[in-house]
Amino acid sequence: MQRRNRRKVRHQEKVVFVLDKNSQNRNTPKAEGTYNYVRSMVDMMLRKSRVATDEVFVGGRKRDLCMWISGILEFYQYSEINIQDNTHFYDLDPDFDMPNKFG
Repeated sequence: MQRRNRRKVRHQEKVVFVLDKNSQNRNTPKAEGTYNYVRSMVDMMLRKSRVATDEVFVGGRKRDLCMWISGILEFYQYSEINIQDNTHFYDLDPDFDMPNKFG
């Protein structure tokens, strides 16, 4: 029976992920929409800080990075929802009368 050589896990104080410009090859329309959404979120954060740059580095705790990325993904799920106000369909229904103080 062959034994696997398992490397001992070592603790690192900090880790840096370096992304090569060719590391992600995505050509599907959905991925393009996702990319554009994330890019607009990053651009908005930079604009609010009055910063213009093409080089961005993200640092912090792993939990904070995961929360930030999951927040972007969660909001993206709802970015294409089309909400329409169709309350005028119920104008003549007395069950949907709005009190004057709210109207």
